[in-house]
Amino acid sequence: MKERPLIYLDNAATSWPKPPGVMEAMEKTMRESAANPGRGSHEMAVKASRVLFEGRKMLARLFKIANPNDIAFMLNTTHALNQAIQGLLSPGDHIVTTAMEHNSVRRPIEALKRKLGIQVTYVPVGTDGILNPDDIRQAITPSTKLVALTHSSNLLGTITPIGDIGALTRAAGVPLLVDAAQSAGVLEIDVEAMNIDLLAFPGHKGLMGPQGTGGLVHQAGARARAAHARRHRKPFRIARAAFYEAGQV
Repeated sequence: MKERPLIYLDNAATSWPKPPGVMEAMEKTMRESAANPGRGSHEMAVKASRVLFEGRKMLARLFKIANPNDIAFMLNTTHALNQAIQGLLSPGDHIVTTAMEHNSVRRPIEALKRKLGIQVTYVPVGTDGILNPDDIRQAITPSTKLVALTHSSNLLGTITPIGDIGALTRAAGVPLLVDAAQSAGVLEIDVEAMNIDLLAFPGHKGLMGPQGTGGLVHQAGARARAAHARRHRKPFRIARAAFYEAGQV
């Protein structure tokens, strides 16, 4: 019996097929530089560190990031979003997000709401699925420490006007976290021009990389803006509990 050709329509979850160059690069890395970067001075470890930094520089060019060291590699977008959300919010803080966010945003927020008593405003979208930037502006309060938004909805396909909202959040002194799970590698992203403070992105979707890859862009000043009403800043932390609760992206 003749095997039918596979018709793959699940690219919103992970892209396939991968370009041949992806497999070639992975094999080359495993053969030539599969050591722990930054953990030794031998040839393979140094080469692995260089490979990582070259990756950061390429991503910095793609997303218009001034400093490649502002990019931290993560397991996926869920990991990156949890790192940002749980690292910036403290008891009593307020976060603004939307009604169309992925579970990787909504679930950790709801977990913090239960555990830390944070306040949440879910801004609705219009009947056309479009978010009105003025609704975000009206939702921001003196207690708001983060605005978290999807760039492109995996359910509706609508595109959020991040540039317009970024101008509002920057003027209000509130950091903007953008979930680029569906847009990285597909839509133009300029973190400087769009006033994006934190950008969570996957490597395995629009960037055509393997599963288990992603990153978090943390622009200088994001944490300071979140802590403007506090005496002390607090370091980022990975919140494992909410990470496991969240849907993987």
